[in-house]
Amino acid sequence: MPGELIEQFSRRAEAIEDHAREHGLVGQKAQRASFYATRKAKVKVGEQELTAQWHQRAEERLKTLLDMAATSQKLEGQHVPPTQREASRAALFGLRQLEITEAVNNLGDILRTGLAAHVGEVRLDDIRPRVEEHEVMRKLLPTHEQTGDRVLTRGRTTHKSWRQELALTQHIALGLDDARPIASSDRLLAVLEGTNLNGQQQRALVETALTRDRITGIHGVAGSGKSTLVRALGEAAEPGTTLIALAPTSSAAAELGAKANIQFHTVASFVARGGQGITDRHVLVLDEAGQLGNRQARRLLDISRATGARLLLLGDEKQTGAIEQGKPFWLMRRLGLPTVELTEAVRQETKSIKAAVTQARAGNFAEALAKLDSVSTIADNEKMAEQVVNAWIRLKPDSRTGTNILVLDNATRLIVNSKIREALRNESGLAAEDSRLSILSPAGMTDIEKHMARFYRAGQVLRFDREIAGLGVARHADYRVVGLGREANGRQIVRLVDENGSTIRWDPQTARARHINVFNPENRDLAEGDRIQWRLVNRELDLRNAERGTVERLDGALATIRWDRDSRVQQVDLSEHKTWDHGYAETVYSAQSKTYPRVFVLAPVESPLVNAQNFYTAITRAQFGARLWTNNVEALVSKLERQSGEKTSSSEGLGRMKADRIDAFSRRQGTHLAHLKAELERMRAERRDRALARQLDRRERPPRSAGEHLAEGARSVAQVLDRFLEGILDRARVGRDTTAAQLSRSRTPPAPQPEPTRGPER
Repeated sequence: MPGELIEQFSRRAEAIEDHAREHGLVGQKAQRASFYATRKAKVKVGEQELTAQWHQRAEERLKTLLDMAATSQKLEGQHVPPTQREASRAALFGLRQLEITEAVNNLGDILRTGLAAHVGEVRLDDIRPRVEEHEVMRKLLPTHEQTGDRVLTRGRTTHKSWRQELALTQHIALGLDDARPIASSDRLLAVLEGTNLNGQQQRALVETALTRDRITGIHGVAGSGKSTLVRALGEAAEPGTTLIALAPTSSAAAELGAKANIQFHTVASFVARGGQGITDRHVLVLDEAGQLGNRQARRLLDISRATGARLLLLGDEKQTGAIEQGKPFWLMRRLGLPTVELTEAVRQETKSIKAAVTQARAGNFAEALAKLDSVSTIADNEKMAEQVVNAWIRLKPDSRTGTNILVLDNATRLIVNSKIREALRNESGLAAEDSRLSILSPAGMTDIEKHMARFYRAGQVLRFDREIAGLGVARHADYRVVGLGREANGRQIVRLVDENGSTIRWDPQTARARHINVFNPENRDLAEGDRIQWRLVNRELDLRNAERGTVERLDGALATIRWDRDSRVQQVDLSEHKTWDHGYAETVYSAQSKTYPRVFVLAPVESPLVNAQNFYTAITRAQFGARLWTNNVEALVSKLERQSGEKTSSSEGLGRMKADRIDAFSRRQGTHLAHLKAELERMRAERRDRALARQLDRRERPPRSAGEHLAEGARSVAQVLDRFLEGILDRARVGRDTTAAQLSRSRTPPAPQPEPTRGPER
């Protein structure tokens, strides 16, 4: 198709691109805001009138278009069928891509996703049989119960997802009566006398500290003082007990760590170390547990189980959930997790905002909106953003500092940031001269997409968390995508260019997805006085994700920034460190766990992220008041009542919530659980013995020279290789023995045996 003709017919796309260019929106997700902002009301037009308009616009190319249509019709049905491997790959992509974020998905969505990722390669008739094969083998299970806030008429979940949720039950059962109390009664009494905890917090503290259950939860409403309770727990803990704050986001982990005065890590960084150095004297305090997905929850539970460390889950299931698949905190509470409740909020300090939060939590959204400071309606999304910015600009400087603008998606965040900069420049709040700088914005690719070359685009920038020695790829260096290519075997690869201009042919399937970071390069104007937000953890600069500050001086790309966290002043070379953006508006997801005096909330009704969880999370950030802007109040209330934002669950969709509770599970698997508990005791005893031996060895051994250290390292490597080779030989011998046994059995018909009951995955 000639490019000129595409441009001639793409008037809608041109309007979207012009709007995006004006507001600095780059990338498909960001330009979604431009799509809504430039969309006009639909007008009914007949087919004949439309056809006449199209023919007129085609001009001299009309004959070419008609010839192409005729040729296409002649070729109908001459599609070259894909190989079985190609069809299976497309079907699996549809299953796995959707499974990343939801446990239950509609069958139609699975098929559609597989087709969309392999356009021109497969058809529906090619992949449908492959999906049906998974159903016959019970790898894909039909769901029949509502889960989340959707009724999926053709819902499907994988057997793997259900087994992962069933493992939560086993972990809870194994955690019962499997730990020592965190504090004694005497220490608790001493701490309680010196604190100002309310009655609910005191009861929660006592129950949490004295229980012998290894895995417990504290379910508290937003702003119920969970962090204050954790600080008191740390003060009451027995000597030798170490509390560690964990959270899905770095800002939430740091927030809890600072308030409770304990060390902190993100869940991702903690589980990546596999529990190294953790013992039964540690208490892992997981904040914002509602944001945790099934995969990370399972890995945390595995660490607790292996080490004996206590695991305390803090969360509120009414707030924004996980990005990844699952709602394990919600599910574990219903499966039998020992939990204490905090229902009294202490964050909100005025009657109106307290009433709004209470009504929102109860699902009375019309009443909640009526209790906010104000609710403004405006049909046009861009004008809505302008009104919010104008209201913010009219505030006094001190009030601006204490008022946070919350949006639902990054596209809206970019529009609001752009308009605030315009307004600040008009009132001389920013320096007159801008610096045009390049930034790197996360591309948002899933792990499955990272493994497929077809999803990479020219211009993207890649960073690797691990070196790839064979290709000469260095850790944390930038590599630009220049295109795609194919190997001799037909496999598609990505062509990268390093900073020296050398080309690298890289196969994405050879690297682990979690070690690949993909960015879209974009441009931003920056001036002295600008607010800036860091968008990725940077250990070199000691910066967390979503950390914000003010640019006090700008010399080219060298910025002097005063960070909000501790008012420290730091010089940052933004030509080298590019993962930042303007820091005026903030998404609801990144604001969770934070507190602001007041908030302004944008809630465009057509946004897919407008739901009850996000609304509740947004208004609970405020201490004194909240204002909201939307298109239509009645439509907003209807949508909030209809869409909770809750994630789906395999157990819920399969109707197994009652059967998978720990009481029913323990009756079925009592013998198996007893065996696992005995095995756990043995493993932990061995772990303690090894730790003690290492400690004694370090104390008794004289200081080693560098040569001795290297020699010991070489011996260790040799021992590992020996064990690896022995394992291969053992498996080979077992394989031969198994084959011989199978041949022997094949000569004698087996006697009928009852089918064994499968236990949960270990």
